Amino acid sequence: MTTDAQPTPTDQAPDTEYALLVPGLITVYVNAPTEAAAREALALETADTIELHDLTVGRLTITALDLVPAAAKLDKVDGTLIDDSLPDADFHISDITRVAARILNGPTFLDWTSTPGPRAVTGYLQNKTRDTGIYTLSVVEGTLQLQHERWATPCAEFDGDELPSLAEAVATAVLDDLCRNENCGESTADGEGYDSECGSCADRTARADTPEPEDA
Repeated sequence: MTTDAQPTPTDQAPDTEYALLVPGLITVYVNAPTEAAAREALALETADTIELHDLTVGRLTITALDLVPAAAKLDKVDGTLIDDSLPDADFHISDITRVAARILNGPTFLDWTSTPGPRAVTGYLQNKTRDTGIYTLSVVEGTLQLQHERWATPCAEFDGDELPSLAEAVATAVLDDLCRNENCGESTADGEGYDSECGSCADRTARADTPEPEDA
């Protein structure tokens, strides 16, 4: 999607074209014998990007649509509205990790990166500088969970449907899981450390705090 900025005086730099990826809600009608068949048709027909040939809405030019069939929620059946049919949120899980990475980096750092998983229904967080390993955000058994690749149990579970608060909660959970030593990327989930340090850092701290024995 592209948009033109507001007009600027002639002595300023010319406008720059910005392409924005915008999550949103799209209603798609499918004639099919069953809901399963409708979903199958949706997945088949939207496997590739849908070219719109520059649909113009005001100052916006919409060039293409990339739908996420796996996230579709039933809205109407033969024109009858389904109760509570609106999705719980109008953004993808990968958007949560993208904003969480921005929060973790703050205004000056770029070490945390976020990548979308298949069909944007999974998001990944990683800090290669600290060698943190990969955190995965996804829905498991109906619950939004954050999982570190090295452990079998989730780091945290989340409720809510607002992108800023969810992203902040994910960022906080990542920091709570990591060793507080900024030069260390180890998780504290194994329980071997203490005082928010992993086992190795906690051992080093303990040795540093222990006075050397005096010579007899």
